[in-house]
Parts: sequence; C-alpha cells; structure tokens
Amino acid sequence: MSQRSLSIPQIALIALVASVVLFIAGQPQSPMLSRWTQGSQTVPTIGAVAVPVADPSLLIIVASDGLYAAERAQLDEESRRACEYVAARFGGSLAAPLTVAFVQDAGCSLSGIAFTDIRKVQVHTCNSINRDRAIAILAHEYTHQLQQDRYGLRHLSADLMLSEGLATWAAGKYWLGGRPDFRSYVQMQRANGIFYPLATPYAGRGVAVMNALYYQWASFVEFLIDQYGRERLDALYVTGSSAPGSADYQAIYGKDLITLEQEWIVWLDEAR
Repeated sequence: MSQRSLSIPQIALIALVASVVLFIAGQPQSPMLSRWTQGSQTVPTIGAVAVPVADPSLLIIVASDGLYAAERAQLDEESRRACEYVAARFGGSLAAPLTVAFVQDAGCSLSGIAFTDIRKVQVHTCNSINRDRAIAILAHEYTHQLQQDRYGLRHLSADLMLSEGLATWAAGKYWLGGRPDFRSYVQMQRANGIFYPLATPYAGRGVAVMNALYYQWASFVEFLIDQYGRERLDALYVTGSSAPGSADYQAIYGKDLITLEQEWIVWLDEAR
C-alpha cells in the first residue's frame, strides 16, 4: 500500500507497500502494512495455474544465499507462472523488466513489499516457511507493479480500498484458500461475524481487522467489475486521494459509496 504519510519525494522512492506477515511473535506491528498472524485467517494457497510460463526477459529473479537452495528451479518457475496468472487476471502486462528478490528473514517471518518506482518487489521469508506461501505473497506484490504500469502516478494516491482490493482480487487463487471467488470468501467471514463498513481505516485496529478488510475490498472490486464493468473501475481508480472511500464514486457510478455498499451487500446475499 502507499506510504501515505511520507513526503512526495519519499513516495516516489517507495511507491507502494502491501505486506503479508506470518508467524508473528506478538511484537508491536506497524499499522501501515498488511499482515497475517498464524491462525487468524486461512493462509493463502495456490490453486492449479494452467497458464504459460511468463516471458523470462521481464523477470529477474534472485534469492539470498541458502534460501530455498534445493528448490530454486521450482521457485523460479512458480514466480514466473504467478506473474503470468496475475497479469492475465488483472488485464495488463509489465511495462518493463521487474526484479523479484526473495530475501532471507532473520526472524523467519513472511512479508512482501513493492518498490514500484524502481521496479523491484521483495518477499522476505525463510526456509521454514513453505515456498507456496512466499509465492502467494508475491502474487499480491506483482499487482502493485501492474497498477503503476496501468494507472501511472495517479496510482500513488489511489483509494486504499481500490489499490489493496484490486491487488488482493488479482492474486485470485493464490489468496482464496480453495474458495471459488471473493464473494464466497466474504460470505464465510460474514457468517462468522467478521464484517466491517467498507471505508473502515484499519490503522491501529489490529491484524485481524486488516485481513478481513482486504478480503472485503477484494469482494467489492469483484462486485464493481461484475455489475458495472472494468472501464468504470479504471476510471474510478484514478480519482482517489489515498484514504479508504476517497474515490469519486458519485461521479463515476452516479451513486455514492454508501449506496454502492448496500448494493454490494445485497449482491453478497444473493449468492447464498
């Protein structure tokens, strides 16, 4: 997600961060990053990805010495396949080569960050973390680079609901844990009493709230595409001013966010 509190030069340096962390040992967590705690949510898993291997010229894949040392061939192939899958789902392609770095994490936690201005994404992981989980995080980070390549500098001030919702939605199978879509995933959350107003800021509210909102936002993006088409979503994406719910929904859809949110809830209920 964007480092919204940074200065403009800093934002240009670190364009977008969307981080998912596993195995947190109870230490204080920054509210600016998206994280997972073990057992708080279904861990993202990889479904069957029947797509061609991505153009090797666009991805430069590196890893820390000793990290997944016996699995480098699989790591390389799966990274490329994830990029191809996400790009196809997102509906775009990388504008230029991208460096993917798998970095050994001393604390053995899992996180991701996208430096979209310098075209580099990093996944911090360790050998005790299954390779599939690292690829799931990478899928989300790929989307942030694709967002900047599609929307340009307006991406840096996108409505957080849309930037993170679209990144989660585009990661698709890698985040759905076997569910067919985000609509059904959010139905499951809601049935378990986990549901928040869409424009809820998650800063300071804990990991579980943040995780739930990411899935809700992905479902809302899914709803907007399903009901109103991708063209309007693209037009909406460039109207935001960082905060959740800040895009100009009224101008693009002729309805305010509250009205669209109610339509989304009805849409969720219809599928039951």
